Amino acid sequence: MGMFVNLGRTLSLLRELRGKSQALVAREAGIGKSQLSKYENGKELPKLDSLEKVLNVLEVGHFEFFYTLYLVDRRAADLHKGTAPKEAGREPSLDGEPAYLPPIFKGHPLLSEPTDQAFTQVFADLLMLYRRVFEQLVLTRMSVPADLKS
Repeated sequence: MGMFVNLGRTLSLLRELRGKSQALVAREAGIGKSQLSKYENGKELPKLDSLEKVLNVLEVGHFEFFYTLYLVDRRAADLHKGTAPKEAGREPSLDGEPAYLPPIFKGHPLLSEPTDQAFTQVFADLLMLYRRVFEQLVLTRMSVPADLKS
């Protein structure tokens, strides 16, 4: 899978979750509706300034966007492999850390041990909360995309 193969799906998903039409988002972002459609259908990748305009219209921060992209990528890969997790947030981990914790938080701590542990736990809890909300809103309604059926 390419790095941004699900970028369009993620934009479309966030737009739909916000209850906005393509025409409205495109108009407010100052881009053409056909251009937004190309982004959402994965026919073109948006330039960074166009992506930022769309995210601003959707009131989606960079972290929320890229974490949603990560979740969509992961779900698509699980569906493709036929290994979707049985229970959200309960994936096993070889090193005892939650599987959803990004690699940047593994390894040598920059803060004192207790502060680092507290920050890591709070951040992990926030990511899990976001993931559960995301799954409740989206993944329960998400079907296997046609291009992944094979």
